[in-house]
Amino acid sequence: MKVIVFYGTECNNKTAWIPWLKEELHNQNINCIVPNLPTPQNQNYQTWSSVAGKIQFENDDIIVAWSTGAVFSVRYLFENKIFVKKLILISGFNNYVGNVPSVDNINKNFFLKDLKNVKNIANKIICFKSDNDPFISQNALNNFAKDLDAEIINIKNGGHFNSNAGYNEFPQLLKQIID
Repeated sequence: MKVIVFYGTECNNKTAWIPWLKEELHNQNINCIVPNLPTPQNQNYQTWSSVAGKIQFENDDIIVAWSTGAVFSVRYLFENKIFVKKLILISGFNNYVGNVPSVDNINKNFFLKDLKNVKNIANKIICFKSDNDPFISQNALNNFAKDLDAEIINIKNGGHFNSNAGYNEFPQLLKQIID
């Protein structure tokens, strides 16, 4: 088993809780891969797919995907007929966020027409969402989880689960990976 982390727009392997998670998993002898996804320059579904294509996915892997990384991972797994043990999606959405036009423009080619057709990508899907995400509407967060038949974990005042919201550590996420 390994954990693969797909982050979102304008993030990298040192953003928010990602370094902490890597260290925690390393301490438990769990391999954690954080692919170097180009963002925001050259960010599109095709460039991210070429990076993901270099990963050897296994049925017992766990994918953690945050923000744009969430819709990317769902689409990538579905289109490539990849099945994983667990898919943990954080602040996931499949439509325009509406309040950040530059991000909407970058993300538009990641979206799927209909998430309800997405099946057989994971044994279990979990969606973390916050009641006060400043970027993604509650409607978009809820619809994303509902369309995927995901378990929803709602965190009060979690924001977008970034450093601005105090998420340099994310123990609730670690618990879902380990359980």
